[in-house]
Amino acid sequence: MKQTTKLFTFFLTLVLFAISFGCGSTPENKATTNTAAKTGNGAAGNTANTSAADLYGKAPAGAQPPNMLGSPTATVTVEEFADFQCPSCAQIHTIMKEVQTGYGNKIKFIYRHYPLSQMHKNAYDAALAAEAAGQQNQFWAMQNQLFTNQQAWSNSTNVRPVFVEYAQKLGLDVQRFQSDLLAISTKLRVDDDIKRGNALNLNSTPSLFINGKAVPFQQMNLNAIRSIIDAELQSAGNAKTTAPASATNTAATAAPAANSATNAAANTTANSNAAKAPGK
Repeated sequence: MKQTTKLFTFFLTLVLFAISFGCGSTPENKATTNTAAKTGNGAAGNTANTSAADLYGKAPAGAQPPNMLGSPTATVTVEEFADFQCPSCAQIHTIMKEVQTGYGNKIKFIYRHYPLSQMHKNAYDAALAAEAAGQQNQFWAMQNQLFTNQQAWSNSTNVRPVFVEYAQKLGLDVQRFQSDLLAISTKLRVDDDIKRGNALNLNSTPSLFINGKAVPFQQMNLNAIRSIIDAELQSAGNAKTTAPASATNTAATAAPAANSATNAAANTTANSNAAKAPGK
C-alpha cells in the first residue's frame, strides 16, 4: 500500500511539473526565455530581437496549407506548436479556443505539430490522426477530441483503435480515415511542422508565437495573450492610418503649390496687360 502511494505521488509530481513548466522544458530554459524577452532595450536587446525575427522569417514554412482558423489576410498571426500528449498543451488548448472564438477573423491562428516522441510515445500517432481527419475537413474536431480525452489514450499500448473510435464519433469515413492514417502524405505534413519547429530551436511544448515573437510560457494565460494580440492589432491599425495621412499631407502641400503657380501666372498676365495699355 505504501509503495502504491509513493508511485501515485511520484506520477502526480511529474504531471504538476509538466503543467508548471511545459513539456520537455526546465525552469532554467524558461528563465532564459524570459531573460531574452526582457532584453528589449539597448544594443544587445535589439540584436537578440533581430536575430529571433530573422530566425522566424527564415524557418521552413511547415505543412502547407497550414491548419488555420480565422482570416488568411489578418494582420496578426498566432502560431502554436503543440504535442497532443503534453498535459500543458491540453491545458493551453482551452485558452486557445477562447482566443480563436474571441478574435475570429481579426487573427490568423495556425496550429503546428511538434510531438515530443522521446517523452510521449503516442504523440506522433495522435498528430497523424488529426491530419487524417483533416483530409475530411475535420481537423479541428479531431484536435479537440484528442486534447479533451488526452488521459484516456495517452498511456494506451495500442492507440490507433482509439483514434478510429473518435473518427466514428465524428462521422468520418472510417475506411478512408484508416487509409489516410498510414499515408505518406499525412506523415509528411507532420514532419514538415516538426522541421519548422526544429529550425526555431524549440525545446518544449506548448510554444507560441504572435507575429513572429515568442510568448514565454508564463505569459500563456488568456489575459496576457489578449494584451499581446490587442497591442499588435493596434500597431497594425496605426500603420494603416498613417499612410493615408501622409498621402493627404502630400496632397495638401501640392495644392498650395499649384495655387501659387496659378496666382503667379495670373499676375504675369495682369502685368503684361498693364504694360500694353499706354500704347493704345
